[in-house]
Amino acid sequence: MNAADQAIEEIRAVRHRISQEHGHDITKYLATLREEEKQHPEQLKRGKELIARRKAERSEAHPSSDTELWSKGTS
Repeated sequence: MNAADQAIEEIRAVRHRISQEHGHDITKYLATLREEEKQHPEQLKRGKELIARRKAERSEAHPSSDTELWSKGTS
């Protein structure tokens, strides 16, 4: 088994353990995640800031091609 296969197996094992801990019930798992979010609001804030920053960086690096075409005119 190569390293990639081993990593995949480990991920699957963890995913199964987490599912098992919640009775294979996605609603229970999501409720646990929401409780974790309440306990760590600073992590959510930091994540939202990171997403906004990356979105702004992408917009600056790749302005909308439609906007560029129409602003230059097509005549």
